[in-house]
Amino acid sequence: MSILERAEADFREKLSGKPNSIEVPEWGENGTPLKVYWKSLINFKSQEKIFALISAGKTSEAVCQTLITRALDEEGNHLFQQNELEKLMRFTDPNVISRIVEAMAPEEETDIDALKKN
Repeated sequence: MSILERAEADFREKLSGKPNSIEVPEWGENGTPLKVYWKSLINFKSQEKIFALISAGKTSEAVCQTLITRALDEEGNHLFQQNELEKLMRFTDPNVISRIVEAMAPEEETDIDALKKN
């Protein structure tokens, strides 16, 4: 097995681990909070969109793009589609989205933290 194959296997193993989650009461139904899941890692290709938005000074878009990229349901399906970015930015509570995105990376500097420094 080549080094690249071992690196790919390591990444697949990390991605297959148990997802993290947060309860979002504001988005639930009948008094039951919605549970938003995410994997602890995303690949460079996915990160590229987020970092490009940060570099362009598009804070809100970067936060919403993080949610689109990472938020999953219990079965591992994306909760949001790319074409929903504008609606997330215009018609949802930024505090709720920020809380979810911050929970996705508690041990590392979040996109929001990086933006606050600039």
